Amino acid sequence: MGLDYGALNEYVSGVMCKELPGIDIPGANRSHQHEFQGSGPLRHLLGDVERRSIPSRFLYLDDSGDAVCDAGSMSWYDSRKNQPRRRPEWRLYYSENEPIKHARVGDTLTLILLGDDTLVALITERDSSIDAQVKWLFGLDDDTKRIRNYIVGSNGKLRVDATASNILEALGIDVRLPQSTEAMLDDMLRRFPDELPSTEVFSAYCRSTLGDVDYVHGNPDEIIYEAYQREEMLFRAYERHEAEETFPKYTNPVDVDGILSYSMSLFQRRKSRAGKSLEHSIEALLTARNIRHTAQAKTENHETPDFLFPSEDLYHDERFPAAGLTLLGAKTTCKDRWRQVLSEGKRVEGKHLVTLEGSISTRQTDDMRAKNLQLVVPAPLHCTYTEEQQRWLWDVGQFFDLVTAREREYAMYF
Repeated sequence: MGLDYGALNEYVSGVMCKELPGIDIPGANRSHQHEFQGSGPLRHLLGDVERRSIPSRFLYLDDSGDAVCDAGSMSWYDSRKNQPRRRPEWRLYYSENEPIKHARVGDTLTLILLGDDTLVALITERDSSIDAQVKWLFGLDDDTKRIRNYIVGSNGKLRVDATASNILEALGIDVRLPQSTEAMLDDMLRRFPDELPSTEVFSAYCRSTLGDVDYVHGNPDEIIYEAYQREEMLFRAYERHEAEETFPKYTNPVDVDGILSYSMSLFQRRKSRAGKSLEHSIEALLTARNIRHTAQAKTENHETPDFLFPSEDLYHDERFPAAGLTLLGAKTTCKDRWRQVLSEGKRVEGKHLVTLEGSISTRQTDDMRAKNLQLVVPAPLHCTYTEEQQRWLWDVGQFFDLVTAREREYAMYF
């Protein structure tokens, strides 16, 4: 059932990162340089041979979801080349770019050497979730005391799944679909020749391709995670096929507005489907297990929590004890949107949120704990979090046990 896009080192030749000092950022600490200081690990990455005009992409990411991108070049050179009696001093010069203008002292610089010998200079906001996710993906130590100088990534043999592929694509690194998707794409095109169906129908179709799954007694964490992996893969396959068919219409002659409009529609559809995929999988499990619930219930001020237990009617019945109520939000990725869940049901004091996002920053999870929000993450993703976070996280099975136990305890009110 597992999904595999290949090993990480099939996409990336080498990675290293460091905490950005003021000297590396123009304007910070009165620095006017456009250079990243060299070191042993960086020399290992680029070698002791000068490279001029390395094609490069620059990227700044924080948890807002709005990436700042630019293209340019970098040059790797020994500033003491003409001083043979002095030790070499290697520097990486970068062209002026927009992302570096957003950088702050303490942000993380990750230099990524791709297989075609181009470079990605990635800057991630300090203590952000995307910063934690990049460090997890590349096997970079998250202890900022140890990354003031460059450290080398150690995750080259990591097998890329849907979680890792989403991070790579956020960095602008295209992920190849497994060959096994070709036959599945043919089947999708026979079933949906004109366009993809509704999110509910498509999610059900994707789950059906997983084979004989026991939704009643099977492990809910594995079922939800595998369903997510499969839907991600099949949606990407259909989307790429559709794009290959559609984009040529805008290229002869070139229709820039048409390309931008179509690209935006792809982005919006992907975002919308990803958000609904998790909800549909949870709904399928709850229904199969006869766990009482209402999806998209209405509470105060027209709020609509994703799932309310045991029902919307009992939520509004003041005779039903508040201790028997449970509220679950479902978000494929959290970012700052997790705060929306806090106001979705006044009668429920401690709320729950299930997500498919790996390696959320400790800053975010500490804030969740302070707001009495329990994060629920499928067990296969727990390894992307720190050991301390893992001790606090719930898995889906634990949440199902909670609502099942409450349903039994308060059955007299049904």
